[in-house]
Amino acid sequence: MSSIGMIFKADSQVHTLPVDWVPCPLGPRNFVEQVVSAAMQTAQDEITSLSVNVENASECADPRIISVSGVWGETETKVIRSICRSLDARFYDAELADFIEL
Repeated sequence: MSSIGMIFKADSQVHTLPVDWVPCPLGPRNFVEQVVSAAMQTAQDEITSLSVNVENASECADPRIISVSGVWGETETKVIRSICRSLDARFYDAELADFIEL
């Protein structure tokens, strides 16, 4: 069974975010894309199911959100954790409707 999540910056808990809240950019697009690429390459031989997509440039020059889908195994969780730590961001699991502390 696959899951869907998002990586973005948020200082508070999900239930306290205002309805009109919009995350701030994760950083310059080229830096964010390099972080994602490096994390995926590090584990490419071990990843069984993981798709990571940086927000499209047509929506925002500097991406605010990275969408993630797949099955959260040990390796996939390490990749997500690496991206989050590099960007000082958090991972929101849509099925749990809450942040997962990695």
